Amino acid sequence: MPTDVPAPGVPELLGLDQLHPEQRAAATHGEGPLLIVAGAGTGKTQVVTQRIAWLISTKRARPEQVLALTFTDKAAAEMESRVDQLVPYGLVGATISTFNAFCDRLVREHAVELGLTSRLRVETEAEILVFLRERLFELGLQRYLPLGRPDAHLRAFLSLFDRARNEDVSPERYAEFAERLDSEAGDDPARRDRAESELEKARVFANYEALLHTAGRVDFGSQIALALRLLRERPHVLRSVRDQYRWILVDEFQDTNHVQFELVRLLAGERRNLTVVGDDDQSIYRFRGARIENLLGFLEAYPDARQVLLVRNHRSGQSILDQAHRLVRVNDPHRLEARRGWDKRLLAQRTAEDGSTLAGVVEHQTFQTGRDEAEWVAATIAEGLAAGRRPRDFAVLARAHGHLDPFALALQGRGIRFRRSTAQGLYSRSEVLLCLNALRTVADPDSGAAHPLLGHPLFGADAVDLARLGQRARRTNRGFLEVALAAADDTDGRLTEASVAAVRRFATLHAELCALALQRPTSEVLYRFVTESGLLASLVADETNHEALEQVRNLDKLFQITARVGPLLREDRVEAFIAHLDLLIEMGDDPAAAEVDTDEDAVVLLTAHAAKGLEFPEVFLVNLVEQRFPQQPKGEGMALPPELRSVANPTPEDALDEHYREERRLFYVGMTRAKDRLVLTHAVDYGGKRAARRSRFVSEALGLPATPKGARGASALQSIQRFAPVPEPTAAAPAPLPPGTSLTLSHSQIDTWNRCPLQYRFAHVAHVPLPPNPTLMYGNALHHAIQIWHQHRIRGLPIHLEDALEAFDSQWSNEGFLSREHEDRLLAKGHETIRRFVESDIASGRTPLAVETEFRFKVGADTVVGRWDRIDERREGIVLVDYKSSEVEDPERADERVKDSLREGQLGLYALAYLELRQVMPARVELRFVGTERVASRPVDGAALDHARERIRAAADGIRSQTFTATPSPRTCRMCDYRLLCPQSVTR
Repeated sequence: MPTDVPAPGVPELLGLDQLHPEQRAAATHGEGPLLIVAGAGTGKTQVVTQRIAWLISTKRARPEQVLALTFTDKAAAEMESRVDQLVPYGLVGATISTFNAFCDRLVREHAVELGLTSRLRVETEAEILVFLRERLFELGLQRYLPLGRPDAHLRAFLSLFDRARNEDVSPERYAEFAERLDSEAGDDPARRDRAESELEKARVFANYEALLHTAGRVDFGSQIALALRLLRERPHVLRSVRDQYRWILVDEFQDTNHVQFELVRLLAGERRNLTVVGDDDQSIYRFRGARIENLLGFLEAYPDARQVLLVRNHRSGQSILDQAHRLVRVNDPHRLEARRGWDKRLLAQRTAEDGSTLAGVVEHQTFQTGRDEAEWVAATIAEGLAAGRRPRDFAVLARAHGHLDPFALALQGRGIRFRRSTAQGLYSRSEVLLCLNALRTVADPDSGAAHPLLGHPLFGADAVDLARLGQRARRTNRGFLEVALAAADDTDGRLTEASVAAVRRFATLHAELCALALQRPTSEVLYRFVTESGLLASLVADETNHEALEQVRNLDKLFQITARVGPLLREDRVEAFIAHLDLLIEMGDDPAAAEVDTDEDAVVLLTAHAAKGLEFPEVFLVNLVEQRFPQQPKGEGMALPPELRSVANPTPEDALDEHYREERRLFYVGMTRAKDRLVLTHAVDYGGKRAARRSRFVSEALGLPATPKGARGASALQSIQRFAPVPEPTAAAPAPLPPGTSLTLSHSQIDTWNRCPLQYRFAHVAHVPLPPNPTLMYGNALHHAIQIWHQHRIRGLPIHLEDALEAFDSQWSNEGFLSREHEDRLLAKGHETIRRFVESDIASGRTPLAVETEFRFKVGADTVVGRWDRIDERREGIVLVDYKSSEVEDPERADERVKDSLREGQLGLYALAYLELRQVMPARVELRFVGTERVASRPVDGAALDHARERIRAAADGIRSQTFTATPSPRTCRMCDYRLLCPQSVTR
């Protein structure tokens, strides 16, 4: 059995020698369960990543045997990046994922075991609500079906089902419980009423899941429940997954719910190599089902678990830590510190130049009105900036997004750049509204959607003219566009020349869009609008306009939505799309707008929840009054029966106390974001009828006496000022990335940068949307069919030509074709290509070593990612095969393609990846043109691999510079997808 002693040289290589003893003990723990209780700022993520790297570097685990689970894509990406930098040979291969992503992949891979399709659609709550509204009378609703508004309770049902799944309650278990209530109710009216209510909920739960699964859809909550069901009901799958993942780590364990804990316990099995990291004082997601009890439950499930307590704080001054600890101790005796007899007081490790521990500063400020509070905070930040501080050194934290609005106004008034997340949803963005209004005029020309379109600078109609036209349309009960066209044709001169030109130009474009919409999908109509109107060209024309860059990204998100919604419709046409999208919006759907650069140098405005995991030199915790922080508890709507909960159901008084304990923990999280200075602020008057009372948490943290109940608030002006428009922050210009910044690059990114940095900006920074590309779709469909064919052959599973054709058809899309005949011919060609491929592959008698295998390797500080189409083991050695859908007949042309790809492109990079990861030089690389069955290959030499390394380094250094200078040439521009938009294209 391996010991806990690292291999020679490993500590220094991994940086273990720089960890303090408790961190090192956790990172180098051997086999068996491990609980790491990591206080705020104690290096939790560092310990987890060091542990993964240590397991791999000391050969206790192969990379593919490590599974690390967390809660956000951002946290998973950060962890993966850190491990990339630590593992000496750059090979990661560990699965570092969110719970949902891991379970989604598991369910898709084994969907047949659950009687599901592998092409499951994971849908948002709004999409699920629309889906259910269309099938309302299939749910079995009776008492919860008010005829005046029959869909009134759907959202409450979804919340109930989500809580049930979080508690590991299946529809079958819910039905058993409801039937037991029914059998025990007797003649008691109250018990009979409750039993009938629960019977209906159980019936709707079962019907809901059946409807979703029949339609190939799942919601986020069911991903984990399905994965757990799969592992419980299919022992061979459980054995396979356990054999693969022998070491399991869970980050933010205090945020797990009951079903997630059950999942990781099942995965750990008898090996019990389970590491969990958490802090009960930072458990702030009970509304999502998180159970702080899981930390204690871990020790009950694994009483022999090693326990490591991290209390050395590397972030904050000691005074800040002491005040935060005084606050959170009010939650005793419900904390681990009180229950286990631990000492969780955080000890500051940051020191001044003279070696003394930095104390930090905690201040408290009171103001008369909320506006005074916001203006003071903005003025204080302005003073700091004048003294040489950077904007990013300051953060303003509040309990809710709306509480940050006055501070955004105050910062804007002083010209201070700020950044706030999710301040505005996608559908509220002006550029997205413009596009949606264009589609609405196509779906309904008589709607008023043409009004804001004509007033947009793209068309430039006079605002007064538009107001008059709008009034005339309402007065005459005619469509706005009809009235505008009539006025433009009138020679009485009532419309200005600008308005006449705007109306006629839009009318021409509108007629084109309507004609296109009769035959083509929504995405094509949308693309015609953004290009023909000049919107897209105007946004990409200025390479230094970073607000325009943000708008382009938002348009790209809108195109992704059209691609997502289209397949849901009976026919993907604008009218049906707009009707469906408006239903989604009615149900509360509003995706977050794009964020260009989360590291821009700007003051940060965040909610306390969103600030978790971040740190700032100076933090202003604002609006600290009762009803705001803490907030009042909210009802559940439909509560999950207490008998179905995994922990004892609290009394109403206990539930209220737990609500305020969690609010207190959230306040603690906000306090511990501050490094040097923490300022707690509140005002007496926020415009309400009564004066606001200082938050109990301020009193608890600072040891102040509680404030008496206040008198009536006096400021009517303050109430009016709350309606001031909230500014959106302007996008900051991205600065060059520091030289040591690690990048993750694909072949496409490297190739695009080396070809033209401006093209790279269009494709990988701005994500400029492109029209649907049938050629690209065709190639992807061929690759998918070939992948399915090979995967079955490798595993010895039966597969036939019809299966390969079905796989090809499953990836087919009718977008982007010139005509129906164009689509039919390409579809027929694809079927014929698949037939020839299958016949050829069977005749060859050769089975690949592997197909569709992902890789990651490092060149310097950078990670290169990609996927090998096929790996063959032949007499001469390893051969890397790449499939191409392009039709190349000429042998010389095929040979030239493989030569170029080895020396300057994809195959050279893929060969380097194989050498770096497998320590074996591939013998050959090969291109297979499946459309013509032409094959061309080349031997791999060291010069090609050296050149691939150089191309990677050149691209990485260039991308870090953030300088996107175009390198136009006739050949480059002719092949560029953005040639019609690029102001520097030589083909324009």
